[in-house]
Amino acid sequence: MASLCSGFVLSSQLSPNPNLHFFKINAKPLPTSTFKTKPNFTKQDQSTPISRHFVLVHGACHGGWVWYKLATLLNEAGHRVSAPDLAASGINPKRVEEVNTFEEYSEPLMEVMEAVPADERVVIVGHSNGGLSVALAMERFPQKIAAAVFVTAAMPSITNSYVAITKKLFEDVRKDRKDSKDVSGPRRSFSFGPEDLRTNYYQLCAPEDVTLATMLVRPGKPFFDSSIKRDDFVTAENHGLVSRVYVVCNKDRALPRRTQIWMAEMSPGTETIELDGADHTPMLSVPEEFFRHLVDISNRYQ
Repeated sequence: MASLCSGFVLSSQLSPNPNLHFFKINAKPLPTSTFKTKPNFTKQDQSTPISRHFVLVHGACHGGWVWYKLATLLNEAGHRVSAPDLAASGINPKRVEEVNTFEEYSEPLMEVMEAVPADERVVIVGHSNGGLSVALAMERFPQKIAAAVFVTAAMPSITNSYVAITKKLFEDVRKDRKDSKDVSGPRRSFSFGPEDLRTNYYQLCAPEDVTLATMLVRPGKPFFDSSIKRDDFVTAENHGLVSRVYVVCNKDRALPRRTQIWMAEMSPGTETIELDGADHTPMLSVPEEFFRHLVDISNRYQ
């Protein structure tokens, strides 16, 4: 799991808009489909824009800061954004050795979801390893989620366990991690090296974004505890009720396109969107196109 990368915006919302409206419907998965063109609108030409609440979940070693471009676009378009720092990530005060379980790691996201009013339904977006935390939120708060978006992410489902995903990643993901490092033993952790970030995760990003990442990434931890490996980590009764969208990044060097497509196919009913020219970090490499797709998703899943 070390090769799944993220994870600026604070744990609270950016410029909250008090006039938000959310609409309840029965969330039913749509048939799988693939979009290779941009949605037919821009943030300026929506005739009846709908203000939504987006919850953005970073991946391993990153923090809410990785969403700064996308959060700005969403906020300027009138949407609310929450991008919590998971435990021992971003500016979260915990150290990686103090986080013992996946549930502890995901607790900041659970706190955000707990605070969402009962009559609101958010669009939750998980990037890379953040897809695991999104799956946990879907299981615990299905009634508060209009759609769950997995962006070149790990995607557990009722038909694809965490153990199966881990096995697939070991088979498909590149073995050369350049200057990234793993620490074994009781304080098991991993960290991304600058060359690995630049070459495999941020290769299509602006140089200043690469510099930002090398300054802000923190050590992460692979989780194999019982809280994530148990058979009922996700269930049809909860997780299965939430509409799902998978965003494939076709220039991703960290998580191969074929593996991303496999993730979506192993979760029947998942809609698939492909971002052309996106590396592993599309919120930085293609933020405008990513923004358009997210707004389109939010308009279709209410």
